[in-house]
Amino acid sequence: MSNWRYPVTPIMTDSLIREWIEQEKERGPKPTAFDTPLRFSSAGDCSRALGYQALKYPITNAFDAPAVWVTGLGTIIHEMVQDAIGRRYPGAVFEPKGAVHGLTSGHADGVIDGETIQAVIPNWDGGRALFELKTMGGFAFEKSIGLKRRAKEIDNPEGPRVSALLQSAINAYVHDCDTLIIGSISLEAASRGVAAGAGLDEIGRFIAEWHIPKSVWMKWATAEIERQRNIVESAQKGWLSQPVIVEDVDDEGLVHRSIDPTSSRPYWKCDYCAYKEQCVADGNGILEVN
Repeated sequence: MSNWRYPVTPIMTDSLIREWIEQEKERGPKPTAFDTPLRFSSAGDCSRALGYQALKYPITNAFDAPAVWVTGLGTIIHEMVQDAIGRRYPGAVFEPKGAVHGLTSGHADGVIDGETIQAVIPNWDGGRALFELKTMGGFAFEKSIGLKRRAKEIDNPEGPRVSALLQSAINAYVHDCDTLIIGSISLEAASRGVAAGAGLDEIGRFIAEWHIPKSVWMKWATAEIERQRNIVESAQKGWLSQPVIVEDVDDEGLVHRSIDPTSSRPYWKCDYCAYKEQCVADGNGILEVN
């Protein structure tokens, strides 16, 4: 009997990802927008990893094929959504650069003045808006909106990822915005049956959006900026922090969590860290560096 049902080593389907992997190698490490020690997109990252980044340590764990694929798709979707927003809201500005005190820098997905939004959404009263877009898999999307498949209901949504909240909050701080608009697009839609039971329309099956006022996000931005400042200053003085991540945010600011990369079951984000091998070799705790 033929074993044709078992997949074989691809010779066609992997052609695009092979090209993208080579392009990723040729590009090398992405520079920061203003040659700062850190970048906005690193907001919320492990304190040890930020220290390595600030001291320009070489990356020990480059993107693997799935990471290259996901980020490549994300870039394509970002560009197409930005083009569509520009047609819907003439005057919107995309990819403006910004920096904070020579510490961290980056690009905003979009900045849209309140009058521009009001021209399309008359009841908009959120002022100047910072738009941040994130693409993700179906599981992460369902957690963010609180979709429970078995119960077919929406309950206890987690909201956007902490990294998205902090990155966009710093961008909003830099660009003097009033409201954060964070959008998520899932690469996998919820099934029709589950969505119907949970009361989701066809757009809601794979797209979500959150509007966060300045009174909420400003404390996150200032707390993360101060955290990054302390990390960079310590690194420049020859000290690297023990691994600590920002696990969540609340009404008071940031919620921290200590992690151990040398543990037999390290925190899941360690597996995706660009400096994992370096960190494991260095061990846990505070490090003195030359």
